[in-house]
Amino acid sequence: MAAPLKVWRFIIARPIFTLNKRFFKSSSFMGAKKDDIEKAEPVENILKPKVKPHPETPAPGEYEVEPPKGKIYDKKPFKMELEAGKKYAWCVCGLSHTQPLCDGTHKTDFMARKQRGIKFHPHSFKVTETKEYWLCNCKQTDKRPFCDGSHKMQAVQDALK
Repeated sequence: MAAPLKVWRFIIARPIFTLNKRFFKSSSFMGAKKDDIEKAEPVENILKPKVKPHPETPAPGEYEVEPPKGKIYDKKPFKMELEAGKKYAWCVCGLSHTQPLCDGTHKTDFMARKQRGIKFHPHSFKVTETKEYWLCNCKQTDKRPFCDGSHKMQAVQDALK
């Protein structure tokens, strides 16, 4: 039995672990030798595990989830001149102070509590030619970010008086 060791005024009855000489071989602990590296198999040739798809996995496009529609901001669309090639971020949540474009209000803690877990992200888009476009302000459109007449629905009209 090994002699007891004194550590911080406590007596340890036996060593906690012992090191094996095989642990210190150059290829495992100290790093591989140059010859070992040259003989090593390329990373591309290492087999990767094959993953089988789950039998209940839906096919792409089988269950399309509609993006969430935000709070109704206004009953009518907004006419705005957009420049070709410039990137715009259309507000989806309906709480932006720079409507119809996003100002980052969806990131606030208040917004997260109010929408009960629904995460909104702005809809980024570019236009091909510079001209005036009608952007949706009711946030119920199916042709984001452009108006499709959804503001004419009775539910939208009744939401804001």
